[in-house]
Amino acid sequence: MLEKIGINFLVLEKYNSIAPDLGASIGIFPNGFRILDQLGCFDAISKLVEGADGFELLEMKNEFGQTIQRLEKASEKIQHRIAYAPVFIDRQMIIQILYDNLRDKSTVVTGKGVQHVEQHPDHVRVQTTDGTMFTGELLVGADGIYSTVRKEMWRQADQARPGYFPLSDRTNTATEYCCIFGISKPTSKVPKCSSFNVMGRGHSYLVATGPNHRVYWFLFKKLSSVAYGIEDKYPRYTEDERDALAAEHADDVLNEELRFGELYANRTTATLQALPEVIFSKWHYGRIVTIGDAAHKLNPIGGQGGNSAIEDAAVLTNQLFKLAPTSEEDQAWTDNDISEALERTFSLRYDRVASLVKMSHDLQTLQALDSFFTRILAKFVIPHSSPVSVLDQFSSTARPAARLEMVEIPNRPHAELYDDEKPAKSVDSKRIFSFFAYGAFTLVSALVLGQLGAQGLHQIWKRCTIL
Repeated sequence: MLEKIGINFLVLEKYNSIAPDLGASIGIFPNGFRILDQLGCFDAISKLVEGADGFELLEMKNEFGQTIQRLEKASEKIQHRIAYAPVFIDRQMIIQILYDNLRDKSTVVTGKGVQHVEQHPDHVRVQTTDGTMFTGELLVGADGIYSTVRKEMWRQADQARPGYFPLSDRTNTATEYCCIFGISKPTSKVPKCSSFNVMGRGHSYLVATGPNHRVYWFLFKKLSSVAYGIEDKYPRYTEDERDALAAEHADDVLNEELRFGELYANRTTATLQALPEVIFSKWHYGRIVTIGDAAHKLNPIGGQGGNSAIEDAAVLTNQLFKLAPTSEEDQAWTDNDISEALERTFSLRYDRVASLVKMSHDLQTLQALDSFFTRILAKFVIPHSSPVSVLDQFSSTARPAARLEMVEIPNRPHAELYDDEKPAKSVDSKRIFSFFAYGAFTLVSALVLGQLGAQGLHQIWKRCTIL
C-alpha cells in the first residue's frame, strides 16, 4: 500500500524466507478482497482457487453431523451482491502473491525480528535479533498477538507516561477457547468446493476445501476455565497435548461419512493454539503504532482477523496520504503530524473492529452450544431459518469496510453498494446475526503493511521512511 502512494518503507520479516510454510490457511473475505483488488492481486488470487472454490456449497451441521442448513452456489450469490466471493487459501500463498506484486523487492528483508526499539524526537530506531539497526520516521507493528513492537511500545510509555496504557489491557484479556488448525490431503469424504461447520457441546468444527482440493480444518475447544492476561498468561501447548485433544475428539462425526479422527490421521500439518480475544484500548504511542492482531485479536471462527488487518493497513495508509508535504523542503513528519494520523486511524477503526470482535465471539458461542439459549436455537430455530441469512451476514459485514481512498477500485458489478459508494453517509444498517457460521481461521501476517503495493504516485515523499 505504501509503495502505491510513494512512501518509502522497509518490512522487517523475522522468518528467513518471504513466505514460510507455517501450515495455516486464511480466508480472504469481500472486505479484504476489495482492497487487494485495488492493489492488483485479484487475478492471481482467483487463479489459485480456480476450480477449487471452497464457498460453492455452504452447510451447517448439528452435533450429530446432520445438515440443518444448506446454501448452494453461495460464491456466485455473494459475488452478485458485493462483487467479491470469499476464498480459502494457504497463508503462505497469499503472502507470496503480495510479495510478487511488489515493484521493489528490496523493501522486504528477512531474518530481521524486532528486538529493541528506541524513540527520538524525529525518528525511531529498531534493533533486530541479529544486531542490525534500522531507522525510520514511523514504526508499524503488524507482528501478531505476541507482538514485540507492542511490548516495546508499552515499555517506553510505562517509563515516560505511567498509566498511558491501562493495566486492564494486560489483565482483562480473556482466552476461552483453543483451536487445532490443520491441513489434510484431499479425501472423497469431504465434497469438493465446499465448506461446512459442525456444532458440538463445548467444541465446534470448520472444514473447508481449497486449492488442489486440500482440506483445511479447525477444531475449536472451550477451555475448562477462562485464562486472563496476555503473553505469558496465554496457554501454550505441546505436540503431545495437541495429539491428546485430537484423540479425545477422534470419534466426533463431521458428516455422514467422516469422523474427525480420519481427517486428523490424513493431516499434513496441525497446530494447537490458544485463542485470546481482545481489542486494546490504545494502539499507538509516539512514533509507534500497532495494527492487526498486535492491536486486536478476534476469535478466528468469524474469518475477520486477517481481513481486519488489511482494513487497518488501508486506513493507516489513507491517513498518511493526507500528510502530503507541500514542497520538497517540507517533507519531515512532525510528532504532531504522526500523532494526529495515528489517532485518526484508531478512531476510524475502533468501533468497526469492536463489532467484529463481538460477532466472532457470538458465532463461537453458538457453534459450541455454549448456553441453554444457543442449544434451543440450534435445535428449533436454525433448521427452519432461511439460508439467505448467510448472504445477509456477508453483506452486512462487508458494506461498512474501509478501502484505499486514493486508489481506483476496479469496476466489478454488484447489486449492493458499499457504504463508501453511497452518495451520502448513511445511518448504519441493523446488523443481521447469521445463525450460519461462515468463519475461517486467519492468522495476521506480519507483512500486511509494506507487502501491498505497486508503482509509487508521489515521489516527493521518497525520504519519508516507515518500518
